[in-house]
Amino acid sequence: MLSLGPDWQRDLSASPYRLRFELNAGGPYVTMFTGSYDRARALARAALPGDQVTAVVAAYHSPKREFGAKWRGWTKGTAFEILENMGVPTEPVINTWSGYWWDGLEDDEPWVHRAIRLTWDQADILLWNQCAHDMGVTPHAPVFSKLVDLERAVSVHAYDDRGMDITALSRATISDLYGQYDAWLLDYDRPRMSSALQE
Repeated sequence: MLSLGPDWQRDLSASPYRLRFELNAGGPYVTMFTGSYDRARALARAALPGDQVTAVVAAYHSPKREFGAKWRGWTKGTAFEILENMGVPTEPVINTWSGYWWDGLEDDEPWVHRAIRLTWDQADILLWNQCAHDMGVTPHAPVFSKLVDLERAVSVHAYDDRGMDITALSRATISDLYGQYDAWLLDYDRPRMSSALQE
């Protein structure tokens, strides 16, 4: 069971039960994006069965100051408001807190995090947003997100169009994914995954 707050990722970060998948299989630019998005949606649904999903969304603190903010449409509203215009409401919240998305950024301004419950249609928009981060695809909101199953302690993180990490506190929770989606696993990380998932 995961509890949502500033340290919600601590146990997951230490877990050896992490599957790393390749999302972008190459090809023309549009195919790279659509292929990444299709894989991300398939993997997320396989990892997080159920009609609803919990998401943790962290907002850029000053989207108007980001490079390309005008082109991206980030000059009006907060990051959460921009995301809501894409179709993902971030209120009401399950919980909210300030903190850092990545370790080692303690000198930066903390980001606002919101944990929310979503339909899969809304979660798909977050996956789109994650896959679009480095590709110049719009619309695109200035947030980062992870999808979570709190009871089963599973986190799904499409970090951009290149890849997705699925992490659990229990090997049994994600062991079926290891075999079912073998062709999409990142080759360079196979030895570690094999050691952890085939104990």
